[in-house]
Amino acid sequence: MNSDNLKNKLRRFDSYILPAGKRSETVPAPDHYQLMAEHLGGELVSNYAGVYCLVRTRYSRQYRHGALELATDRSLRPLTRSAFTVQAQPGRVDPSSLLFLDTETTGLGGAGAVAFLIGCGSLVDNEFEVRQYLIPDYSDETAMLEAVLVELGADKTLVTYNGAAFDLPLLRGRMIVNRVARDIPTADHIDLLHSARRLFRRRLADCTLTNVERELFDFHRDDDVPGYMIPSIYFGWLSERRLDDMVGVLEHNRLDIVSLWFLANHIARAFESDGASLDAADDLYSLARVYARRRDNDKVVDLYGRINELSGGHSKPDVALFHAQAFKRAGDLDQAVSLWQSICEQDGREAYWANLELAMYNEHKAKDYHRAYHYAQVAARICPYGVSHRPRLNHRLQRLAAKKKQ
Repeated sequence: MNSDNLKNKLRRFDSYILPAGKRSETVPAPDHYQLMAEHLGGELVSNYAGVYCLVRTRYSRQYRHGALELATDRSLRPLTRSAFTVQAQPGRVDPSSLLFLDTETTGLGGAGAVAFLIGCGSLVDNEFEVRQYLIPDYSDETAMLEAVLVELGADKTLVTYNGAAFDLPLLRGRMIVNRVARDIPTADHIDLLHSARRLFRRRLADCTLTNVERELFDFHRDDDVPGYMIPSIYFGWLSERRLDDMVGVLEHNRLDIVSLWFLANHIARAFESDGASLDAADDLYSLARVYARRRDNDKVVDLYGRINELSGGHSKPDVALFHAQAFKRAGDLDQAVSLWQSICEQDGREAYWANLELAMYNEHKAKDYHRAYHYAQVAARICPYGVSHRPRLNHRLQRLAAKKKQ
């Protein structure tokens, strides 16, 4: 920890220290606070601002999350940073610096929404620990936020799922309202929702965390509390002191955080192995598109063999067209022509571009003007873009018609 970070942390504890000559008057927590802690297997913790309930859960190295086991996961190795970004970024992330965070709130945003439960997960002694901060009442929100702020820091990389759009703005707003902090101190933030969508949305369509964990890890939740019911369960505690369903809310929050741990490692492994850890053609194609965006054409070309193998030799038209362009950039025109020909007789956008590419290849490379004219005619007939492409197509047809006569 650097000196500036240490000074900031020490300054935060100034408010806990009473001036000389004054005695602290401890106000006992209400009975129902203790009831909450006992029922949830937690403890009540007091600070200058109030009381919160802290629940700790430790997952051993033998813990299984669906098909995965914590002990066999590559979780203690640094994660490549560019696995979680659109463009390639240098450097690696130490897993001990990762802080996984998820909130349960009284609403979906707005001035009145409060995070009544904040879960934080991290490696502790080579095991995974989840610490859950829960407020027994609204008046204790500041106490909880102060405790969560100690979890954060300039040496931590925060990991969330849709946190950039929801959790972090909400927490930042509540910290400002409660005069706890003006911002959330972190070294970096990884939002795994965007990383998961880049790799798995084509195959899964539904990239909610519960669906991702089912499809990727074969992890199925039993009797999980639906997210839309969570606010009403907390309101039930506030109004009627009901706690039975609150156990399920904490379990829902815990499982979200544990799934984020496994998901971060799964995504990192996909990039570190250049797709060797993936076994679905659609996921490999999504990875190839990321590499293409990074202008790493060699990796795009290398992935085609596995994609074609997993597709049984019959790649989808958009996949074939995408890789044909990669082979063209690599100078492998024979492979590119083969892929264009595999889709040129179909209908749709891909067939249009394939016929156009074949027309250009036969005109400029093969010097076969009759075949070039044929492909240009087909492209003109199936063009899906309306009048915008007509002038260029007509000009090409006129030029090729003249060349055929020579």
